[in-house]
Amino acid sequence: MPPRYAPAIPLPPYAYVPGHGLPHPVTDPRGHSYTARAHARDGANLPAMLTRLPPDSASRRRVLAVALAADPQWLYAFDLFNGGWYWESHEAWEGFWHALGRSTPEAHLVQGLIHLAAAAVKIREGKPSGVARHTQRARELLGGDRPAPDRGPSAGIPTLHGESRDDAAATLGLAPDSLAAVVDELTAYKPECWHTSRTPVVRVVARELRLADALRRGDEQVP
Repeated sequence: MPPRYAPAIPLPPYAYVPGHGLPHPVTDPRGHSYTARAHARDGANLPAMLTRLPPDSASRRRVLAVALAADPQWLYAFDLFNGGWYWESHEAWEGFWHALGRSTPEAHLVQGLIHLAAAAVKIREGKPSGVARHTQRARELLGGDRPAPDRGPSAGIPTLHGESRDDAAATLGLAPDSLAAVVDELTAYKPECWHTSRTPVVRVVARELRLADALRRGDEQVP
């Protein structure tokens, strides 16, 4: 298990994988979050903060990254992803996606993380087309490939002000090399690598999403 960012929050006893006979975490009474509904948070503190974000992109990235890094649930989402709880990290990030307005540039970047988690879930399900689809969408949203013009209703969703993956990582408070490594690893998966184990928790992504060094040190600014 990689070093944790929110060690005070207990990790679930299993990682949910659809179709593997595990109780649904929030709809099944046996689910690990049925009572607490830990993944249904709506990031209620974020919308008010968004109204105070500076207009210029560099300052906006810095302020949002610091605000997110101070949120235990945001940090917990990275613990979940890095430890192999991909469905759970997907759900945790969805709360922030909603809180950030769903269609804002910042929300699109969080949506990219959601697709990374979804790709890892598809690895555990053994569904190659799902892995490829979600990874490609993540690349588009996180500053990688641009959507093709014939991609349908989801085509044309921009990255933050059309910026690079490094800028996307800075907005989310991540080390850019870690974000690129996770995207590249998922892109490179081949069928023989897929892991459909029913083990309660299995890591299928070797790389980790890491906070930027400045945020890990508790600095008030990021580069």
